[in-house]
Amino acid sequence: MSASLPPGLGILAELPETLFSLVVTHPLGRLRPRADHVVELLARLDRGQLPAPGRWLGSSTERRIRHLLVRSEALGYCKQTPEVARAVVQDILLVLEQVELQWPATAELLVGGGQAPQRAERRARARHTRRELGRLAEQWQRRISLWQTLDQVAEELGIAPALGTDTDSGRLRDRAWFDLLRLQQWVAQIHRLQRLLEQLGQQRPDPAQSATLSQLRQQMSPRETGPQQRQLPGMPMETQGITRSDNLARMLPLEAAFLGHEVLHLLWHARRAEQGLLSYAVAGVMPIDAGNDWPQPRAGQGEGRSQGSQQGPILLCLDTSASMHGLAEQVSKAMVLEALRLAKRQRRGCLVYLFGGAGELRVLDNRRLTLPELLDLLRTAFSGGTDVGTPLQAALTRLQQQEWRQADILLVSDGEFQVSAALRQQVAQAKESLGVRLFGLQLGYATALHAMRQLCDPVHLFSDWRSLEQAARV
Repeated sequence: MSASLPPGLGILAELPETLFSLVVTHPLGRLRPRADHVVELLARLDRGQLPAPGRWLGSSTERRIRHLLVRSEALGYCKQTPEVARAVVQDILLVLEQVELQWPATAELLVGGGQAPQRAERRARARHTRRELGRLAEQWQRRISLWQTLDQVAEELGIAPALGTDTDSGRLRDRAWFDLLRLQQWVAQIHRLQRLLEQLGQQRPDPAQSATLSQLRQQMSPRETGPQQRQLPGMPMETQGITRSDNLARMLPLEAAFLGHEVLHLLWHARRAEQGLLSYAVAGVMPIDAGNDWPQPRAGQGEGRSQGSQQGPILLCLDTSASMHGLAEQVSKAMVLEALRLAKRQRRGCLVYLFGGAGELRVLDNRRLTLPELLDLLRTAFSGGTDVGTPLQAALTRLQQQEWRQADILLVSDGEFQVSAALRQQVAQAKESLGVRLFGLQLGYATALHAMRQLCDPVHLFSDWRSLEQAARV
């Protein structure tokens, strides 16, 4: 590209493609100083540094640009993020171009139609430039404030950060970003649903404690196996010396002499009460099976919470069929956000099965969830029929894996589906053999509870929409 440029304009080859035409056709100043300034500005922003004085803009305009970068906090997000740096420079160039092109008409309004002093015109133009750059700073402040909020949400959900990655693709203007923030506010108002999520997942040993428990068990268990002999003190098989006790059969004759004395017999009774009578020490041996010496702990589901255990994983089956369209769909997605946040905070696994009609299934894993996947979840749905068998069979298959053994399943739906006899039998067998609990959350009304009750126990009915409808209008 540089070979076709006029001599002395090779700097244009260093311009990004998105800025090339804007820099070349810009009406302010000369081309070479303008191109040098933009290339240097991009390089300094990439290092997180403020722009240095150049030959293109006046000192007052450069000062206002530096103020814009600091005021909007855009400078920190430009560092090592070329997409953000290019977007900032592009906006600055567009504002300066707008000021330059509109200045003749603006000057008529600001300084009047007559011949104004050159100094007054420069001051008016400087005020106009400052005002336009101030509006741009406010625009970037709002944008970066949104990024910061979204990054906070992303951190709570355990997904990759969002800052500075989606400027070129236009995702910053995606409605799903705002849905994400709105649903986050909804979740704070649904206390009943939060309590339901906290019940999911059977108790399991805390991974941080498992090593210590294993070590203790190893120390308590005998090192050898097979028949062994253990010496048992007190068994009358062999005399091994003298000891003190309250056993009359092993008491020395010397102690019996105290019983015939009119005063010392009181001392004898006191020494017997204190197990202090001189007695023969006896012992014996007993054969034992060292392999079964200590009782082995049994795996089971405890009741309540304990310091050495934590909740198991969550398997969330979310109905996204056409019958869920509207507020029910929004509540269900709010449940997904809260489940992901809870799993991240408590170091629990969480799988979300989005399902619709036959063969329509999508799986989200909180350990590998990305921001684009989360945004797709918020703005899309299958919007077809309802096949509840597909996600439940996938969830039951997942329970066969060791890391998901202690998971519970939550089915979120409006109950508008059919349950086959084969599915009922498969769910019953899983409950019997694996001890899995299948919770149901009915988003709708009690008239549709029949299908949910064939699979889930218990079924939670959520039909109080009034508070959420008020939140939706906020």
